Amino acid sequence: MVPCIMHRILLIRRGGLGDTLLTAPLLRALRRKHDGAALHLAGTREFCDVLCGYGTVDVAHSAEDLLLWIPDKARERLSRFDLIIGDEPPCVQQALDLHSHVTGTPYALQLARQVGCEPEWPSDCQLLPPRSTESVTVLAPGSGGAHKCWPKEHWLALAHRVAQHNRDLEVVVGPAEIDGDDPRAWPWPNDRTTFVTEPEPLRLAKRLESARVFVGNDSGTTHLAAMLGVPTVAVFIATDPTVWAPVGDHVHTIGDADVLPSVDDVERLLDDALRWRR
Repeated sequence: MVPCIMHRILLIRRGGLGDTLLTAPLLRALRRKHDGAALHLAGTREFCDVLCGYGTVDVAHSAEDLLLWIPDKARERLSRFDLIIGDEPPCVQQALDLHSHVTGTPYALQLARQVGCEPEWPSDCQLLPPRSTESVTVLAPGSGGAHKCWPKEHWLALAHRVAQHNRDLEVVVGPAEIDGDDPRAWPWPNDRTTFVTEPEPLRLAKRLESARVFVGNDSGTTHLAAMLGVPTVAVFIATDPTVWAPVGDHVHTIGDADVLPSVDDVERLLDDALRWRR
């Protein structure tokens, strides 16, 4: 039997930045399995652009351009792909069950296994390898959901402790935070703190590449920092880190749905991450 040669493969994954980034191991496994095929990713365009910008996929699309809600139009636009995997079962050959979570197994690994792919774990989670840098400490106090955010007073206490060690800070402020309790108005250490308000995820990624260490909530930005090889402390207060934590030897996680991490505990992990840098 002549093997089926794939020329174009499309993965449809809509959702937030973290949802999109968690497809990276699946996409890399697909590239090895179908050597030479062009990989396309459709979802929220600016999030797909990040994986395209780091070579994980070849082409990024907006899922809206596929017109999935108009069956005839969708079939026409999807007909040029040899394999379609995604979260819209009527339009795909292999469907992703996005709501099936297995406790204790990283979600990105679960996604890949749903379609018979086995990533090279954990290396397939990385966009860049860890490397040496002497830049700033980055804090990201926001998240896609307020219930996942470590308390404001904890972030400020951590920031003042970092500043006491003569380390400069950058605070990432996303669109959701700007529309709510804007962290730029919080009482940060004024002589040590600058703000990053980069709305384009790919440009944000380029800013994060040079971070010395990163601390963030369970969020897409935290996954992005970890995937860029930045030593990362991920603070969990509402979700299961065995499923949702960023992956890598340079990643430290703390807390869960039952435990609110203290400032002391997060500072200890931050110091551990800094020692890893050395």
